[in-house]
Amino acid sequence: MREIHEISRLLGETPAVVMFSTGKDSIVTLDLMMRHYKGPMRFVYLYFVNGLPMKECILRHYEKRYGIQIDRMPDRSHIFLKTGKRYQMTHLEQDIRSRLNISWLASGIRRDETLGRRGMLAKIDSGIDEKYRKLYPVASFSKKAIYSYVKLHKLPLPVEYNTGKDRDFWVPSASDLVILKRNFPDDYKMIIAEFSQLEAVAWAEERR
Repeated sequence: MREIHEISRLLGETPAVVMFSTGKDSIVTLDLMMRHYKGPMRFVYLYFVNGLPMKECILRHYEKRYGIQIDRMPDRSHIFLKTGKRYQMTHLEQDIRSRLNISWLASGIRRDETLGRRGMLAKIDSGIDEKYRKLYPVASFSKKAIYSYVKLHKLPLPVEYNTGKDRDFWVPSASDLVILKRNFPDDYKMIIAEFSQLEAVAWAEERR
């Protein structure tokens, strides 16, 4: 919890964008920012396919819970599926900053997730990356601490967690596509309608 108090204290009423993926870490980040951050905020969800029922359900819940609007923006990191062009996260962040005219971005990245993230956050004790204008309210949380916070504050998780996953879906992951096909057929059909080549990916995964 130290990071969110430092973020709130040091940034004061500086505007910030909260990146909301609908995953557990993102949900805790949103709740912490809503409870403790003093400045004006905007909220952004990057979609793979816009309007997926499983995503809209959790997005609408948190919009109603906090009385906010979550902007839906395209996740251009998947543009390679159509054009072959790679679009990096730094480009996405630049787009968001430019569109909203806000430089600070808050996201639900934890130090204990991967070695890469441990290294990235190693020198960011306060949860504030001054150089890149990023905020990490849950940087020091463990996975166990995240779930404890979710339980304590009664924060609903997205429906995909009911399938045994402990993160939100990532497409074009082959295994995630199969889970979607079997459990959320309407969402799966919308994805295939947008990216028809992924049907072959799901088909191959089912026959492994």
